[in-house]
Amino acid sequence: MMDECCITGFDSFDLHTTCHCGQAFRWRRTSGAGADGVDGVDMEEGVVRGKLLRLEQRGGALVVHPPVDSATMEVVMDYFRLRTPHAHIEQEIASIDPIMAAAVEHSRGLRLVAQEPWECLVSYILSARNGIPQISRAIENIARGWGRPLGDCQDEATRFSFPGPRDLACAEECQIVACKAGFRSRAVCEAAHRAATGETDLDAITAMEYPAAKEELIRLRGVGEKVADCVLLFSMGKFEAFPVDVWIERAVRCLYFGGAEIPHREIRRWASDKFGNLAGYAQEYLFAYARETIPDELRGASHSKK
Repeated sequence: MMDECCITGFDSFDLHTTCHCGQAFRWRRTSGAGADGVDGVDMEEGVVRGKLLRLEQRGGALVVHPPVDSATMEVVMDYFRLRTPHAHIEQEIASIDPIMAAAVEHSRGLRLVAQEPWECLVSYILSARNGIPQISRAIENIARGWGRPLGDCQDEATRFSFPGPRDLACAEECQIVACKAGFRSRAVCEAAHRAATGETDLDAITAMEYPAAKEELIRLRGVGEKVADCVLLFSMGKFEAFPVDVWIERAVRCLYFGGAEIPHREIRRWASDKFGNLAGYAQEYLFAYARETIPDELRGASHSKK
């Protein structure tokens, strides 16, 4: 194991914005001791691909706090796509129109993360008609039930790895219900069995072109167009995906269509024509911008994005 390590050389990255823009559900903002031993440093703690990550941004450096080894560093680099230049993506999106220019400026450094497809699939199955706190709670409960503990000791604060399909396929539906997954439990169990037996091959789906990959995901119980697009965008690198939920629908209607009613399929078609292969990036910037500039229009029964 190493002491804390610094990653530098990347462009346009904001750790806190990226971790809390609604893409992933296992990040917690914590306060810890910095390199000088002084407490009160803002950090992000999360679990990614079985690694417990404690991260701090110091200007142009991303600090990875212990426990850290070479494999952990690779996970961080890959997850945040730090080898991929990002400023030119923001520049291209900002050049589309004044709304997108303002959206990029508002959340500069927001990156799309590269989640593990299996965990991402389960997470977004759990997102159906659910708020972010409840999604996070169900994921953590499932991890605690069938994952492995991360760290030297176990207590209430211990984080757990997310269980693979074979581990989760051992769970009964009633046990998933007990994790606060609700009506989504049956879909989680079926997905686990299909992935464990190879009936659903997420690696093969990742290798497909976007339309075919989406069609395959929608075959799964609990996966509609929005959930499929989230999995494709946040874990399979299909940047042309533009997930549309009630929040994005309202944002697009208010910012681009004067509040007029517009079906989700028309919004997806509009986004494809307007943003092309950067539609997924545009979606994240649009929501972050709308949440601050037109909050009243976005309000509904829940204040969570997903």
